[in-house]
Amino acid sequence: MHPLLKRQLKKTLKNVAVDDGPWPEFLATVNAAYKQADQEREFVERTLNVVSEELTAANDQIRRDAENQLARLTDYYSRTLDTQKGLVLCYRRLPDGDFEHTLCRGQLSQRMGYPPERVEHHRLGKILRGPLLRRMQRIYQAGWVGKLKTLEGGSKRRGIRFLAVFHPLKENGVTTEVIVSAVEITDLKDTERALRQAKAKAEAADRAKSDFLAVMSHEIRTPMNSVIGFTSLLRTTELTAEQEHFVKMIESSGEGLLEIINDVLDISKIEAGRLELSVEPVEPVVLAHEIVAMMQSRTDEKGIKLRFNVAPGVPDQVNTDRARLRQILINLMGNAIKFTAEGSVSLDIEYGAANMLSFKVTDTGIGIPPEGIERLFKPFSQVDSSTTRNFGGTGLGLAICKRLSEAMGGGIEVTSEAGQGSCFSFTVSAPEVTEALAPLAEGDLPPDAQFLKDTDDNPSLLVVDDNPINRKVLGMILKVGGYGKVDFAENGAQAVNHVRDHATDIVFMDVEMPVMDGMTASREIRALARTTDQMPWIIGLSANVWRDTVERALASGMNDYLSKPVKREDVGASIRKRSRP
Repeated sequence: MHPLLKRQLKKTLKNVAVDDGPWPEFLATVNAAYKQADQEREFVERTLNVVSEELTAANDQIRRDAENQLARLTDYYSRTLDTQKGLVLCYRRLPDGDFEHTLCRGQLSQRMGYPPERVEHHRLGKILRGPLLRRMQRIYQAGWVGKLKTLEGGSKRRGIRFLAVFHPLKENGVTTEVIVSAVEITDLKDTERALRQAKAKAEAADRAKSDFLAVMSHEIRTPMNSVIGFTSLLRTTELTAEQEHFVKMIESSGEGLLEIINDVLDISKIEAGRLELSVEPVEPVVLAHEIVAMMQSRTDEKGIKLRFNVAPGVPDQVNTDRARLRQILINLMGNAIKFTAEGSVSLDIEYGAANMLSFKVTDTGIGIPPEGIERLFKPFSQVDSSTTRNFGGTGLGLAICKRLSEAMGGGIEVTSEAGQGSCFSFTVSAPEVTEALAPLAEGDLPPDAQFLKDTDDNPSLLVVDDNPINRKVLGMILKVGGYGKVDFAENGAQAVNHVRDHATDIVFMDVEMPVMDGMTASREIRALARTTDQMPWIIGLSANVWRDTVERALASGMNDYLSKPVKREDVGASIRKRSRP
Protein backbone atom coordinates (compact mmCIF):
# COMPACT_ATOMS: atom_id res chain seq x y z
CA MET A 1 0.00 0.00 0.00
CA HIS A 2 1.14 3.54 -0.79
CA PRO A 3 2.84 5.10 2.25
CA LEU A 4 0.78 8.25 2.01
CA LEU A 5 -2.45 6.19 1.94
CA LYS A 6 -1.34 4.26 5.04
CA ARG A 7 -0.76 7.46 6.96
CA GLN A 8 -4.17 8.80 5.93
CA LEU A 9 -5.94 5.53 7.02
CA LYS A 10 -4.23 5.48 10.42
CA LYS A 11 -5.12 9.10 10.94
CA THR A 12 -8.76 9.08 9.82
CA LEU A 13 -10.03 5.39 9.88
CA LYS A 14 -8.16 3.81 12.81
CA ASN A 15 -11.32 2.24 14.31
CA VAL A 16 -12.70 0.90 10.98
CA ALA A 17 -12.08 -2.67 9.76
CA VAL A 18 -10.75 -1.99 6.31
CA ASP A 19 -9.94 -5.65 5.55
CA ASP A 20 -13.58 -6.69 5.08
CA GLY A 21 -16.41 -5.68 2.89
CA PRO A 22 -15.89 -3.23 0.04
CA TRP A 23 -12.88 -1.49 1.62
CA PRO A 24 -10.14 -3.64 0.07
CA GLU A 25 -11.37 -2.94 -3.44
CA PHE A 26 -11.81 0.78 -2.69
CA LEU A 27 -8.41 1.05 -1.10
CA ALA A 28 -6.82 -0.78 -4.06
CA THR A 29 -8.34 1.80 -6.42
CA VAL A 30 -7.14 4.72 -4.27
CA ASN A 31 -3.71 3.15 -3.96
CA ALA A 32 -3.51 2.86 -7.77
CA ALA A 33 -4.49 6.55 -8.10
CA TYR A 34 -1.71 7.54 -5.67
CA LYS A 35 0.81 5.56 -7.68
CA GLN A 36 -0.45 7.16 -10.92
CA ALA A 37 -0.08 10.61 -9.36
CA ASP A 38 3.47 9.77 -8.29
CA GLN A 39 4.34 8.68 -11.81
CA GLU A 40 2.87 11.86 -13.31
CA ARG A 41 4.70 14.02 -10.73
CA GLU A 42 7.96 12.29 -11.48
CA PHE A 43 7.41 12.85 -15.21
CA VAL A 44 6.67 16.56 -14.69
CA GLU A 45 9.73 16.91 -12.49
CA ARG A 46 11.92 15.16 -15.02
CA THR A 47 10.47 17.39 -17.78
CA LEU A 48 11.00 20.54 -15.73
CA ASN A 49 14.56 19.51 -15.00
CA VAL A 50 15.27 18.95 -18.68
CA VAL A 51 13.66 22.26 -19.67
CA SER A 52 15.47 24.10 -16.92
CA GLU A 53 18.76 22.63 -18.00
CA GLU A 54 18.06 23.56 -21.62
CA LEU A 55 17.02 27.11 -20.64
CA THR A 56 20.08 27.49 -18.47
CA ALA A 57 22.30 26.28 -21.28
CA ALA A 58 20.53 28.55 -23.79
CA ASN A 59 20.85 31.55 -21.48
CA ASP A 60 24.51 30.77 -20.92
CA GLN A 61 25.03 30.53 -24.70
CA ILE A 62 23.15 33.77 -25.33
CA ARG A 63 25.21 35.46 -22.64
CA ARG A 64 28.43 34.11 -24.08
CA ASP A 65 27.36 35.13 -27.62
CA ALA A 66 26.44 38.61 -26.44
CA GLU A 67 29.70 38.95 -24.58
CA ASN A 68 31.63 37.74 -27.62
CA GLN A 69 29.70 40.07 -29.94
CA LEU A 70 30.23 42.96 -27.55
CA ALA A 71 33.92 42.13 -27.35
CA ARG A 72 34.15 41.97 -31.14
CA LEU A 73 32.28 45.27 -31.51
CA THR A 74 34.40 46.88 -28.82
CA ASP A 75 37.56 45.62 -30.45
CA TYR A 76 36.33 46.74 -33.89
CA TYR A 77 35.33 50.16 -32.61
CA SER A 78 38.61 50.54 -30.72
CA ARG A 79 40.61 49.55 -33.78
CA THR A 80 38.50 51.93 -35.90
CA LEU A 81 39.13 54.76 -33.45
CA ASP A 82 42.83 53.93 -33.44
CA THR A 83 42.94 53.84 -37.23
CA GLN A 84 41.11 57.15 -37.48
CA LYS A 85 43.09 58.56 -34.54
CA GLY A 86 39.78 59.12 -32.79
CA LEU A 87 38.29 59.16 -29.32
CA VAL A 88 35.01 58.33 -27.56
CA LEU A 89 34.66 59.86 -24.12
CA CYS A 90 31.66 59.74 -21.78
CA TYR A 91 31.31 61.75 -18.61
CA ARG A 92 28.69 62.52 -15.97
CA ARG A 93 28.32 65.33 -13.49
CA LEU A 94 28.87 64.63 -9.80
CA PRO A 95 26.92 66.27 -6.96
CA ASP A 96 29.98 68.30 -5.94
CA GLY A 97 30.15 69.88 -9.43
CA ASP A 98 33.11 67.86 -10.69
CA PHE A 99 32.86 65.46 -13.64
CA GLU A 100 33.64 61.75 -13.77
CA HIS A 101 34.58 59.85 -16.91
CA THR A 102 32.53 56.71 -17.43
CA LEU A 103 34.24 55.67 -20.66
CA CYS A 104 37.41 56.51 -22.58
CA ARG A 105 38.42 54.73 -25.77
CA GLY A 106 40.63 55.60 -28.72
CA GLN A 107 44.16 56.37 -29.78
CA LEU A 108 43.65 60.13 -29.63
CA SER A 109 43.59 60.07 -25.84
CA GLN A 110 46.94 58.28 -25.79
CA ARG A 111 48.40 60.72 -28.35
CA MET A 112 47.27 63.66 -26.24
CA GLY A 113 49.23 62.24 -23.28
CA TYR A 114 46.30 60.76 -21.34
CA PRO A 115 46.14 56.94 -21.55
CA PRO A 116 42.52 55.67 -21.47
CA GLU A 117 43.08 53.76 -18.19
CA ARG A 118 44.17 57.02 -16.58
CA VAL A 119 40.95 58.74 -17.70
CA GLU A 120 38.19 56.13 -17.47
CA HIS A 121 36.41 56.01 -14.07
CA HIS A 122 38.46 58.97 -12.87
CA ARG A 123 37.40 62.45 -11.90
CA LEU A 124 38.43 65.38 -14.04
CA GLY A 125 39.88 67.01 -10.92
CA LYS A 126 42.26 64.10 -10.39
CA ILE A 127 43.57 64.21 -13.95
CA LEU A 128 44.15 67.93 -14.46
CA ARG A 129 45.36 70.79 -12.33
CA GLY A 130 45.45 74.58 -12.36
CA PRO A 131 44.24 76.75 -15.28
CA LEU A 132 43.83 73.73 -17.59
CA LEU A 133 41.45 72.11 -15.09
CA ARG A 134 39.36 75.27 -14.80
CA ARG A 135 39.24 75.63 -18.59
CA MET A 136 38.16 72.01 -19.11
CA GLN A 137 35.54 72.30 -16.35
CA ARG A 138 34.01 75.24 -18.21
CA ILE A 139 34.05 73.21 -21.45
CA TYR A 140 32.48 70.14 -19.76
CA GLN A 141 29.82 72.34 -18.17
CA ALA A 142 28.99 74.00 -21.50
CA GLY A 143 28.65 70.56 -23.10
CA TRP A 144 26.50 69.36 -20.19
CA VAL A 145 23.94 72.18 -20.56
CA GLY A 146 23.97 71.97 -24.37
CA LYS A 147 25.67 75.29 -25.08
CA LEU A 148 28.72 73.67 -26.66
CA LYS A 149 28.15 71.50 -29.73
CA THR A 150 31.59 71.31 -31.30
CA LEU A 151 35.08 72.15 -30.15
CA GLU A 152 38.32 72.44 -32.08
CA GLY A 153 41.35 72.03 -29.87
CA GLY A 154 44.73 70.40 -29.61
CA SER A 155 48.19 70.43 -28.14
CA LYS A 156 50.81 72.79 -29.52
CA ARG A 157 53.54 70.90 -27.69
CA ARG A 158 52.54 67.60 -29.31
CA GLY A 159 51.53 69.15 -32.63
CA ILE A 160 48.03 67.64 -32.55
CA ARG A 161 44.70 69.17 -33.59
CA PHE A 162 41.28 67.54 -33.11
CA LEU A 163 37.58 68.24 -33.64
CA ALA A 164 35.16 67.10 -30.91
CA VAL A 165 31.37 66.83 -30.99
CA PHE A 166 29.28 66.82 -27.77
CA HIS A 167 26.12 64.64 -27.54
CA PRO A 168 24.13 65.11 -24.29
CA LEU A 169 21.95 62.10 -23.31
CA LYS A 170 18.69 63.02 -21.57
CA GLU A 171 16.05 61.19 -19.57
CA ASN A 172 12.79 63.05 -19.00
CA GLY A 173 14.47 66.22 -20.20
CA VAL A 174 17.37 65.94 -17.71
CA THR A 175 20.96 65.36 -18.89
CA THR A 176 22.34 62.13 -17.46
CA GLU A 177 25.52 61.76 -19.46
CA VAL A 178 27.49 63.42 -22.27
CA ILE A 179 29.14 61.47 -25.08
CA VAL A 180 32.08 63.19 -26.72
CA SER A 181 33.25 61.86 -30.09
CA ALA A 182 36.45 63.34 -31.46
CA VAL A 183 38.68 62.80 -34.47
CA GLU A 184 42.20 64.04 -35.11
CA ILE A 185 42.45 66.64 -37.87
CA THR A 186 46.16 67.36 -37.72
CA ASP A 187 46.77 66.23 -41.31
CA LEU A 188 43.75 68.19 -42.50
CA LYS A 189 44.99 71.33 -40.75
CA ASP A 190 48.48 70.85 -42.14
CA THR A 191 47.03 70.47 -45.64
CA GLU A 192 44.81 73.51 -45.12
CA ARG A 193 47.80 75.57 -43.96
CA ALA A 194 49.86 74.37 -46.93
CA LEU A 195 47.04 75.30 -49.29
CA ARG A 196 46.79 78.77 -47.74
CA GLN A 197 50.51 79.23 -48.13
CA ALA A 198 50.36 77.98 -51.71
CA LYS A 199 47.45 80.34 -52.39
CA ALA A 200 49.39 83.25 -50.90
CA LYS A 201 52.41 82.37 -53.03
CA ALA A 202 50.24 82.08 -56.12
CA GLU A 203 48.62 85.45 -55.41
CA ALA A 204 52.05 86.98 -54.84
CA ALA A 205 53.28 85.46 -58.09
CA ASP A 206 50.18 86.78 -59.84
CA ARG A 207 50.78 90.25 -58.43
CA ALA A 208 54.41 90.01 -59.47
CA LYS A 209 53.33 88.98 -62.96
CA SER A 210 50.88 91.86 -63.17
CA ASP A 211 53.52 94.30 -61.94
CA PHE A 212 56.00 92.85 -64.42
CA LEU A 213 53.52 93.22 -67.27
CA ALA A 214 52.77 96.79 -66.22
CA VAL A 215 56.49 97.61 -66.22
CA MET A 216 57.03 95.84 -69.54
CA SER A 217 54.04 97.67 -70.97
CA HIS A 218 55.59 100.95 -69.92
CA GLU A 219 59.01 100.01 -71.28
CA ILE A 220 57.60 98.81 -74.62
CA ARG A 221 55.08 101.62 -75.05
CA THR A 222 57.71 104.29 -74.45
CA PRO A 223 59.69 103.55 -77.64
CA MET A 224 56.41 102.80 -79.44
CA ASN A 225 55.33 106.32 -78.56
CA SER A 226 58.25 107.62 -80.58
CA VAL A 227 57.68 105.23 -83.49
CA ILE A 228 53.98 105.96 -83.90
CA GLY A 229 54.28 109.64 -82.99
CA PHE A 230 57.04 110.43 -85.46
CA THR A 231 55.34 108.29 -88.13
CA SER A 232 52.17 110.30 -87.65
CA LEU A 233 54.16 113.54 -87.96
CA LEU A 234 56.05 112.25 -90.99
CA ARG A 235 52.77 111.72 -92.83
CA THR A 236 52.03 115.46 -92.50
CA THR A 237 55.12 116.31 -94.58
CA GLU A 238 55.57 116.15 -98.31
CA LEU A 239 56.54 112.61 -99.30
CA THR A 240 57.16 110.75 -102.51
CA ALA A 241 54.87 107.85 -103.31
CA GLU A 242 57.54 105.38 -102.24
CA GLN A 243 58.21 107.26 -99.00
CA GLU A 244 54.49 107.41 -98.22
CA HIS A 245 54.30 103.64 -98.79
CA PHE A 246 57.19 103.11 -96.38
CA VAL A 247 55.57 105.34 -93.78
CA LYS A 248 52.30 103.40 -94.04
CA MET A 249 54.18 100.14 -93.55
CA ILE A 250 55.93 101.52 -90.46
CA GLU A 251 52.65 102.82 -89.07
CA SER A 252 50.86 99.53 -89.77
CA SER A 253 53.64 97.54 -88.09
CA GLY A 254 53.58 99.86 -85.09
CA GLU A 255 49.83 99.50 -84.74
CA GLY A 256 50.19 95.73 -85.03
CA LEU A 257 52.79 95.64 -82.28
CA LEU A 258 50.58 97.82 -80.12
CA GLU A 259 47.68 95.38 -80.61
CA ILE A 260 49.92 92.54 -79.40
CA ILE A 261 50.86 94.54 -76.31
CA ASN A 262 47.20 95.27 -75.62
CA ASP A 263 46.32 91.56 -75.98
CA VAL A 264 48.98 90.57 -73.48
CA LEU A 265 47.76 93.19 -71.02
CA ASP A 266 44.13 92.18 -71.51
CA ILE A 267 44.75 88.50 -70.81
CA SER A 268 46.87 89.37 -67.79
CA LYS A 269 44.15 91.62 -66.38
CA ILE A 270 41.53 88.93 -66.93
CA GLU A 271 43.63 86.23 -65.26
CA ALA A 272 44.40 88.57 -62.36
CA GLY A 273 40.67 89.25 -61.87
CA ARG A 274 41.17 92.95 -62.56
CA LEU A 275 38.91 93.18 -65.59
CA GLU A 276 36.20 95.80 -65.08
CA LEU A 277 33.26 96.39 -67.38
CA SER A 278 31.85 99.80 -68.22
CA VAL A 279 28.16 99.29 -68.98
CA GLU A 280 26.46 102.04 -70.96
CA PRO A 281 23.73 102.45 -73.60
CA VAL A 282 25.01 101.06 -76.91
CA GLU A 283 23.47 100.96 -80.39
CA PRO A 284 24.39 97.39 -81.46
CA VAL A 285 23.43 97.74 -85.11
CA VAL A 286 25.30 101.04 -85.48
CA LEU A 287 28.35 99.53 -83.78
CA ALA A 288 28.26 96.50 -86.08
CA HIS A 289 27.93 98.80 -89.13
CA GLU A 290 31.04 100.69 -88.05
CA ILE A 291 33.04 97.47 -87.74
CA VAL A 292 31.81 96.12 -91.07
CA ALA A 293 32.77 99.41 -92.72
CA MET A 294 36.18 99.21 -91.05
CA MET A 295 36.70 95.67 -92.39
CA GLN A 296 35.50 96.47 -95.91
CA SER A 297 38.92 97.54 -97.14
CA ARG A 298 40.46 94.23 -96.01
CA THR A 299 37.86 92.14 -97.79
CA ASP A 300 38.15 94.29 -100.93
CA GLU A 301 41.91 93.70 -100.99
CA LYS A 302 41.38 89.93 -100.79
CA GLY A 303 38.45 89.88 -103.20
CA ILE A 304 36.00 88.24 -100.78
CA LYS A 305 32.43 89.24 -100.03
CA LEU A 306 31.42 90.84 -96.75
CA ARG A 307 27.80 90.35 -95.65
CA PHE A 308 25.90 91.87 -92.75
CA ASN A 309 22.45 90.68 -91.56
CA VAL A 310 20.26 91.96 -88.74
CA ALA A 311 17.37 89.78 -87.55
CA PRO A 312 14.03 91.38 -86.67
CA GLY A 313 13.64 92.39 -83.05
CA VAL A 314 17.16 93.67 -82.37
CA PRO A 315 16.72 96.73 -80.08
CA ASP A 316 17.97 100.15 -81.10
CA GLN A 317 19.86 100.46 -77.82
CA VAL A 318 21.03 98.01 -75.16
CA ASN A 319 23.06 98.26 -71.98
CA THR A 320 26.48 96.64 -72.33
CA ASP A 321 30.19 97.43 -72.50
CA ARG A 322 30.72 99.09 -75.88
CA ALA A 323 34.52 98.86 -75.91
CA ARG A 324 34.61 95.17 -74.99
CA LEU A 325 31.84 94.26 -77.42
CA ARG A 326 33.69 96.12 -80.15
CA GLN A 327 36.90 94.31 -79.20
CA ILE A 328 35.26 90.87 -79.56
CA LEU A 329 33.68 91.72 -82.90
CA ILE A 330 36.89 93.18 -84.35
CA ASN A 331 38.84 90.12 -83.24
CA LEU A 332 36.38 87.59 -84.66
CA MET A 333 35.84 89.54 -87.89
CA GLY A 334 39.58 90.07 -88.30
CA ASN A 335 40.27 86.36 -87.81
CA ALA A 336 37.55 85.37 -90.28
CA ILE A 337 38.98 87.65 -92.95
CA LYS A 338 42.57 86.62 -92.19
CA PHE A 339 41.85 82.90 -92.64
CA THR A 340 39.60 83.27 -95.69
CA ALA A 341 41.24 83.37 -99.12
CA GLU A 342 38.06 83.24 -101.20
CA GLY A 343 34.32 83.16 -100.67
CA SER A 344 32.71 85.32 -98.02
CA VAL A 345 32.58 86.49 -94.43
CA SER A 346 29.25 87.33 -92.81
CA LEU A 347 28.10 88.90 -89.56
CA ASP A 348 24.61 88.14 -88.19
CA ILE A 349 22.92 89.77 -85.18
CA GLU A 350 19.93 88.45 -83.23
CA TYR A 351 18.21 89.29 -79.95
CA GLY A 352 16.73 86.44 -77.97
CA ALA A 353 15.15 85.60 -74.65
CA ALA A 354 16.65 86.65 -71.32
CA ASN A 355 18.04 89.86 -72.89
CA MET A 356 20.77 87.97 -74.74
CA LEU A 357 22.35 89.73 -77.72
CA SER A 358 23.75 87.16 -80.16
CA PHE A 359 26.38 87.55 -82.88
CA LYS A 360 27.48 85.02 -85.46
CA VAL A 361 30.61 85.39 -87.61
CA THR A 362 30.73 82.89 -90.47
CA ASP A 363 33.48 82.42 -93.05
CA THR A 364 34.44 80.09 -95.89
CA GLY A 365 38.08 79.93 -94.90
CA ILE A 366 40.52 77.17 -94.01
CA GLY A 367 38.41 75.83 -91.14
CA ILE A 368 39.57 74.07 -88.00
CA PRO A 369 40.13 70.32 -87.48
CA PRO A 370 38.36 68.71 -84.47
CA GLU A 371 41.58 68.32 -82.48
CA GLY A 372 42.34 72.02 -82.98
CA ILE A 373 39.05 73.22 -81.50
CA GLU A 374 40.08 71.98 -78.04
CA ARG A 375 43.10 74.32 -78.03
CA LEU A 376 41.31 77.17 -79.71
CA PHE A 377 40.43 79.24 -76.63
CA LYS A 378 43.59 78.54 -74.61
CA PRO A 379 45.96 81.50 -74.17
CA PHE A 380 49.15 81.45 -76.25
CA SER A 381 47.87 78.45 -78.21
CA GLN A 382 47.77 78.07 -81.98
CA VAL A 383 45.52 75.56 -83.76
CA ASP A 384 48.33 74.29 -85.98
CA SER A 385 51.68 76.00 -86.06
CA SER A 386 52.45 74.59 -89.51
CA THR A 387 49.40 76.36 -90.93
CA THR A 388 48.39 79.29 -88.77
CA ARG A 389 51.90 80.64 -88.40
CA ASN A 390 51.61 81.64 -92.03
CA PHE A 391 48.96 84.10 -90.85
CA GLY A 392 50.72 85.32 -87.68
CA GLY A 393 49.10 86.10 -84.36
CA THR A 394 49.83 85.65 -80.66
CA GLY A 395 47.17 83.06 -79.92
CA LEU A 396 45.55 85.40 -77.40
CA GLY A 397 42.66 86.90 -79.35
CA LEU A 398 40.16 84.05 -79.02
CA ALA A 399 41.10 83.40 -75.41
CA ILE A 400 40.34 87.06 -74.68
CA CYS A 401 37.05 86.85 -76.61
CA LYS A 402 35.98 83.86 -74.53
CA ARG A 403 36.82 85.50 -71.21
CA LEU A 404 35.18 88.78 -72.22
CA SER A 405 31.95 87.18 -73.43
CA GLU A 406 31.70 85.17 -70.21
CA ALA A 407 32.41 88.25 -68.11
CA MET A 408 29.60 90.01 -69.99
CA GLY A 409 27.11 87.30 -69.02
CA GLY A 410 27.30 85.14 -72.14
CA GLY A 411 29.68 82.75 -73.84
CA ILE A 412 31.21 81.74 -77.13
CA GLU A 413 30.96 78.61 -79.30
CA VAL A 414 32.53 77.45 -82.56
CA THR A 415 31.55 74.97 -85.24
CA SER A 416 34.07 74.23 -87.94
CA GLU A 417 35.43 71.66 -90.33
CA ALA A 418 38.83 71.66 -91.94
CA GLY A 419 38.62 73.19 -95.40
CA GLN A 420 34.95 74.09 -94.99
CA GLY A 421 35.09 77.35 -93.04
CA SER A 422 34.11 78.24 -89.46
CA CYS A 423 31.25 79.79 -87.53
CA PHE A 424 31.92 81.62 -84.26
CA SER A 425 28.82 82.45 -82.19
CA PHE A 426 28.86 84.47 -79.02
CA THR A 427 26.30 86.05 -76.72
CA VAL A 428 26.35 88.85 -74.16
CA SER A 429 23.76 89.94 -71.65
CA ALA A 430 22.35 93.22 -72.97
CA PRO A 431 19.07 94.48 -71.48
CA GLU A 432 17.15 96.79 -73.79
CA VAL A 433 17.33 100.51 -73.05
CA THR A 434 13.82 101.86 -72.58
CA GLU A 435 14.78 105.54 -72.86
CA ALA A 436 16.51 106.57 -76.07
CA LEU A 437 19.83 108.40 -75.98
CA ALA A 438 19.81 112.09 -76.71
CA PRO A 439 21.26 112.95 -80.14
CA LEU A 440 24.89 114.03 -80.17
CA ALA A 441 25.57 117.75 -80.17
CA GLU A 442 27.92 119.18 -82.75
CA GLY A 443 30.61 119.74 -80.12
CA ASP A 444 30.42 116.07 -79.08
CA LEU A 445 31.33 114.70 -82.50
CA PRO A 446 34.67 112.90 -82.84
CA PRO A 447 37.54 115.37 -83.29
CA ASP A 448 39.03 116.05 -86.70
CA ALA A 449 41.90 113.68 -87.34
CA GLN A 450 44.02 116.60 -88.60
CA PHE A 451 44.09 118.07 -85.05
CA LEU A 452 44.25 121.82 -85.48
CA LYS A 453 43.87 124.17 -82.54
CA ASP A 454 41.04 126.66 -82.24
CA THR A 455 42.12 130.00 -83.73
CA ASP A 456 41.02 131.94 -80.63
CA ASP A 457 42.85 129.65 -78.23
CA ASN A 458 46.53 130.31 -77.66
CA PRO A 459 47.37 128.59 -74.34
CA SER A 460 50.76 128.20 -72.74
CA LEU A 461 51.74 124.51 -72.60
CA LEU A 462 54.28 122.53 -70.60
CA VAL A 463 55.42 119.03 -71.61
CA VAL A 464 56.87 117.02 -68.70
CA ASP A 465 58.62 113.72 -69.52
CA ASP A 466 61.95 112.21 -68.50
CA ASN A 467 62.40 110.67 -71.97
CA PRO A 468 63.81 113.26 -74.43
CA ILE A 469 62.34 111.46 -77.45
CA ASN A 470 58.87 111.51 -75.92
CA ARG A 471 59.24 115.24 -75.20
CA LYS A 472 60.26 115.85 -78.79
CA VAL A 473 57.39 113.73 -80.22
CA LEU A 474 54.72 115.51 -78.20
CA GLY A 475 56.33 118.90 -78.86
CA MET A 476 56.22 118.25 -82.61
CA ILE A 477 52.59 117.10 -82.40
CA LEU A 478 51.66 120.33 -80.63
CA LYS A 479 53.70 122.44 -83.08
CA VAL A 480 52.03 120.81 -86.10
CA GLY A 481 48.70 121.40 -84.37
CA GLY A 482 49.41 125.12 -84.26
CA TYR A 483 50.50 125.58 -80.65
CA GLY A 484 53.56 127.81 -80.35
CA LYS A 485 53.97 128.33 -76.59
CA VAL A 486 55.44 124.98 -75.55
CA ASP A 487 57.98 124.56 -72.73
CA PHE A 488 59.57 121.36 -71.47
CA ALA A 489 60.53 119.79 -68.11
CA GLU A 490 62.36 116.55 -67.33
CA ASN A 491 60.68 115.62 -64.04
CA GLY A 492 57.91 116.61 -61.66
CA ALA A 493 60.06 118.90 -59.54
CA GLN A 494 60.98 121.02 -62.58
CA ALA A 495 57.30 121.09 -63.55
CA VAL A 496 56.23 122.41 -60.15
CA ASN A 497 58.89 125.14 -60.25
CA HIS A 498 57.89 126.11 -63.80
CA VAL A 499 54.19 126.42 -62.92
CA ARG A 500 55.08 128.45 -59.84
CA ASP A 501 57.18 130.92 -61.84
CA HIS A 502 55.35 131.03 -65.19
CA ALA A 503 51.74 131.30 -66.25
CA THR A 504 50.89 127.83 -67.56
CA ASP A 505 47.52 126.81 -69.00
CA ILE A 506 48.03 123.14 -69.92
CA VAL A 507 50.49 120.58 -68.54
CA PHE A 508 51.17 117.23 -70.22
CA MET A 509 52.45 115.26 -67.21
CA ASP A 510 54.20 111.89 -67.48
CA VAL A 511 53.14 109.69 -64.55
CA GLU A 512 56.35 107.77 -63.92
CA MET A 513 59.52 109.89 -63.64
CA PRO A 514 62.63 110.07 -61.45
CA VAL A 515 63.18 112.81 -58.83
CA MET A 516 59.42 113.46 -58.57
CA ASP A 517 56.70 111.41 -60.26
CA GLY A 518 53.74 112.92 -62.07
CA MET A 519 51.12 112.21 -59.40
CA THR A 520 53.17 113.90 -56.70
CA ALA A 521 53.85 116.83 -59.00
CA SER A 522 50.11 117.17 -59.75
CA ARG A 523 49.31 117.34 -56.04
CA GLU A 524 52.06 119.95 -55.56
CA ILE A 525 50.70 122.02 -58.44
CA ARG A 526 47.15 121.88 -57.03
CA ALA A 527 48.55 123.01 -53.69
CA LEU A 528 49.99 126.10 -55.39
CA ALA A 529 46.43 127.40 -55.80
CA ARG A 530 46.54 128.46 -52.16
CA THR A 531 49.32 130.97 -52.88
CA THR A 532 48.97 131.66 -56.62
CA ASP A 533 46.29 131.77 -59.26
CA GLN A 534 47.78 128.83 -61.14
CA MET A 535 45.15 126.21 -61.95
CA PRO A 536 46.47 124.57 -65.13
CA TRP A 537 44.71 121.79 -67.01
CA ILE A 538 46.81 118.67 -66.30
CA ILE A 539 46.79 115.80 -68.78
CA GLY A 540 48.43 112.60 -67.52
CA LEU A 541 50.64 110.55 -69.83
CA SER A 542 51.62 106.94 -69.12
CA ALA A 543 52.20 103.57 -70.70
CA ASN A 544 50.51 102.04 -67.64
CA VAL A 545 46.89 101.46 -68.60
CA TRP A 546 45.71 99.68 -65.43
CA ARG A 547 42.41 101.09 -64.24
CA ASP A 548 43.57 101.65 -60.68
CA THR A 549 46.56 103.63 -61.97
CA VAL A 550 44.26 105.85 -64.02
CA GLU A 551 41.98 106.40 -61.01
CA ARG A 552 44.92 107.29 -58.75
CA ALA A 553 46.23 109.70 -61.40
CA LEU A 554 42.90 111.50 -61.64
CA ALA A 555 42.60 111.56 -57.86
CA SER A 556 46.01 113.23 -57.61
CA GLY A 557 44.67 116.27 -59.48
CA MET A 558 44.98 115.36 -63.16
CA ASN A 559 42.08 116.38 -65.39
CA ASP A 560 42.56 113.79 -68.12
CA TYR A 561 44.69 110.73 -68.89
CA LEU A 562 46.23 109.58 -72.18
CA SER A 563 47.95 106.25 -72.69
CA LYS A 564 51.18 105.99 -74.63
CA PRO A 565 51.81 105.92 -77.47
CA VAL A 566 49.79 109.11 -77.80
CA LYS A 567 47.96 109.91 -81.02
CA ARG A 568 47.53 113.34 -82.51
CA GLU A 569 43.74 113.19 -82.47
CA ASP A 570 43.71 112.11 -78.80
CA VAL A 571 45.97 115.03 -77.85
CA GLY A 572 43.64 117.46 -79.61
CA ALA A 573 40.53 115.95 -78.01
CA SER A 574 42.06 116.17 -74.53
CA ILE A 575 42.98 119.84 -75.03
CA ARG A 576 39.48 120.63 -76.26
CA LYS A 577 38.00 119.15 -73.07
CA ARG A 578 39.59 122.08 -71.22
CA SER A 579 37.27 124.59 -72.91
CA ARG A 580 34.08 122.64 -72.18
CA PRO A 581 31.94 123.76 -69.24
